Amino acid sequence: MSFLKKIFGSKNTKEEKKEHKNENNLEAYKKVPWMTDLRLDNISVCLNAGFIPASSLPTEFERELRPKIEIAQRLNAIKALVLWLMIPEENLESTILLTFIDNNELRDFMDEQEKEILNTPRDDEEARNAIGWKFENAWPLAWYFGYKEPEITGEMMSGEQIQEILATFTCPLDEKMEEWIIDKETISEHQLIQKEDLFYCLHNAVRSAQLGRETVPNGFNPMGNGGVIHERRHSLTWMLSKDTIWEETDLST
Repeated sequence: MSFLKKIFGSKNTKEEKKEHKNENNLEAYKKVPWMTDLRLDNISVCLNAGFIPASSLPTEFERELRPKIEIAQRLNAIKALVLWLMIPEENLESTILLTFIDNNELRDFMDEQEKEILNTPRDDEEARNAIGWKFENAWPLAWYFGYKEPEITGEMMSGEQIQEILATFTCPLDEKMEEWIIDKETISEHQLIQKEDLFYCLHNAVRSAQLGRETVPNGFNPMGNGGVIHERRHSLTWMLSKDTIWEETDLST
């Protein structure tokens, strides 16, 4: 080792220590009797990003992909709610939105609070402030139809992203959902299962951090950034929970 390295250390030392620590941690997960290759891959992603999920998490679940049209209906239910609150009546008549909702049975894919939004004035400021979390729900649903992969940083979506999703990855207001999905390519069930498992692990690390444990990266807010992980995980798990309504999705960790 050179004299300068002895004094100042290698610029890669911190990264090398981090990689070594992660390798050691991963070895501990490998010793879990029920561990799978899919989970180990996701644990590796988590550790490299600074998240530490519990090693005791189960790896086998009863997951079943719901029909493609239901995923489209949930995504477009969110679209309708966002447009209701964010676009003024003079730019988009309420009758157009309500017809879109009724023609595609989108109320069946809204929870009770969401349905109530359609009874509020379209310029309701409180409702507008609350709708932001729906953007996070929309990202994994749009990913299923070809949008980019949902990120794990916990950063909220930008306005540009939600505009891109609404403009390019949702059904036009004058079309029927059955027709819109006909030529839409989707990600594979395996990809969805892998991503859902990753966010399941991330969600566990977030909940541990909310209880005061050091299981998330430095600078990661367990409540704010953690809420983003929670909402994205909700959509991913719901897509693999056939016959389960949105508000009854099992989000245990």
